[in-house]
Amino acid sequence: MAFHTKLKELRQQQNLTLRKLGEKAGISYSILNSIENGRIEPSKDVALALAIALKIEDREEFLTLARNPF
Repeated sequence: MAFHTKLKELRQQQNLTLRKLGEKAGISYSILNSIENGRIEPSKDVALALAIALKIEDREEFLTLARNPF
């Protein structure tokens, strides 16, 4: 599964808007929107912030997906 697809799935499972997730992770809406739409790849720091905001237990798997987005 592509990183941006997984991100959107996790965000929707938690009933978070892009803006709300951005606030929780400290990432701007426009950057988050670009990541979720597959236009840009997140840095390791951004992926980690998203993992923390989404309360992902297996962060290493999430970070690996971010490093290999497709």
